[in-house]
Amino acid sequence: MKVAIIIVNYNDVDDTIKYVETISNYNVINRIVVVDNLSTTIGAFENLKKLENEKVKVIQSEKNGGYDYGNNVGVKYLDSLGEKYDYIIVSNPDISVSEEAINKCLNILESDEKIAVVAPRMFNKENKPIRRSSWKMRTFWLDVVHSTRILELLFYKVLRGGEYLEKDYQNELLEVEAISGAFFIIRNKTLREIGLLDENVFLFYEEDILAKQLAEKGYKTISLNSEKFIHFESQTIGKTFNYYKKMRQLFISKMYYHKTYNKINVVQVLVFHILNICRKLELLIEIPARKILGK
Repeated sequence: MKVAIIIVNYNDVDDTIKYVETISNYNVINRIVVVDNLSTTIGAFENLKKLENEKVKVIQSEKNGGYDYGNNVGVKYLDSLGEKYDYIIVSNPDISVSEEAINKCLNILESDEKIAVVAPRMFNKENKPIRRSSWKMRTFWLDVVHSTRILELLFYKVLRGGEYLEKDYQNELLEVEAISGAFFIIRNKTLREIGLLDENVFLFYEEDILAKQLAEKGYKTISLNSEKFIHFESQTIGKTFNYYKKMRQLFISKMYYHKTYNKINVVQVLVFHILNICRKLELLIEIPARKILGK
């Protein structure tokens, strides 16, 4: 059983270095590939290069094509080395996970060929479980409600219906539809079967797209709730995008996901565009309010 981990870095050198130095000692991991997604921080790639050894390789992408793009660069690099792996770990650099948790995830994958993805439950830096460690695939109506703050307040129960409840997480193994992209282990054979990760989204909806791809092939995704990983959330996204840019990127990914994987019609597309305008109007009030409240 051979395992490789791909870590995509973008302007998060300190977390990446700390993470790689920790997991380099994990016997379960045979190869570590750090992909610098063309960071803009001066000296980022050069500092990451210092991590290189027999086990760790550091490469740089030709462009910042997004999270899925960066991970695919890592997968293709493994191919260029002529190395074969049974499982690929996709991981953010701003996390902490034990070797034991990884081993237990791998044991689950080994137990059933229909299980394609396994991940421990995600916790925050306060060591509390994160509600959206996993969730149900986004439907048209679910994303309609999620489009504006007003609709979220009015139809909060609809939103909660798209999530798993705390009682669900009491099960050691929970079959879920979508799981956080911060850390998961995927069967390499399955990854090839779906044509690698979908690079058509730069940011957002990557997990839902993967969920759709796996569901179409009849594969299962498992949340291992007896184990956890900590996601420190270094907020690279927040530092890179202002509210409007983030919203624009979110909308682009939303439209791609629903058009490509949910096959929405012209009327549904129009609904999303109208709601997007409403959300922009909300931000005219929300952004100043956030600044006043210091959020």
